[in-house]
Amino acid sequence: MSKRKLPLWMRDAEQSPTPSVPKQSRFLSDAVQNGIITKGSETQSVKDVQEDEQKENQSTTLPEEDNTPRRRLRSNYKIPDDVQPKREATVKINIEDVPFIDYKGTIRYYTDWRDVACAADEIMQWVDKQPQVVVPIAFDLEWPFSFQTGPGPTALMQLCAELHCCYLFQLSCLKKLPAALLQLLHHPKVRLHGVNVKNDFRKLARDFPEANAETMIGQCVDLGQWYNRIHGSSGLWSMERLVLQVCRLRIDKNKKIGQEIYLKLEEKEQKLEQERQELDMALPAPTSEQ
Repeated sequence: MSKRKLPLWMRDAEQSPTPSVPKQSRFLSDAVQNGIITKGSETQSVKDVQEDEQKENQSTTLPEEDNTPRRRLRSNYKIPDDVQPKREATVKINIEDVPFIDYKGTIRYYTDWRDVACAADEIMQWVDKQPQVVVPIAFDLEWPFSFQTGPGPTALMQLCAELHCCYLFQLSCLKKLPAALLQLLHHPKVRLHGVNVKNDFRKLARDFPEANAETMIGQCVDLGQWYNRIHGSSGLWSMERLVLQVCRLRIDKNKKIGQEIYLKLEEKEQKLEQERQELDMALPAPTSEQ
């Protein structure tokens, strides 16, 4: 019994369909030769059917999901600011959680003009023997104050060149500062330091005109301003707050602690300078084009 052969157009569609077009699209293309085609209850023209076929062909070739990265619109793009070095934040410390300063050094107290002169000369000789170019000495003045009469004359000068020894000079007993003390205060190697220390120099010069306030101000170090410069902070500092922040101690107003603050800030500054030098050495040297 002979097999019935399929029409030629059906065999071509079944054996060699167009790779990118489904069989259904091939049948529709052949069917539109008469000019119209009925789909369901609606009648479509050949042009409409061709447009539908193109849409179907495009849907078969496009991927299901477009993962191509999209370029950010210029109007939505924000250039990030330059990264600034992190500033060292001021640590908040509860003063009740830290101990008081326990100063076990020597306190040398002088009231006589001659004794003050000898002690100042002793400190100056010690300064001259130091190998470093700058010798820090903690400095502070004390004077009485009244809301009725204002500030009284300078009463006490405190000097501390070493952590284990503090000198107290009773200036209220003197009519004039000894020459040795003036030479010490104006010595080019000496760096007098303290908190708001410039006001102390001006006060000393008003009470004792032989003292040169501008010379001392030009060679002094304000510990509060120095701390702000090293740590990138701002604001005014009292000695009590600075001692709490740097030394983690409560102050009892002795000047030994001012010297310790200076040494700690000096160590911090030297460490930062060393880090900057190491960074400069690590960076490649600039090359000049010939």
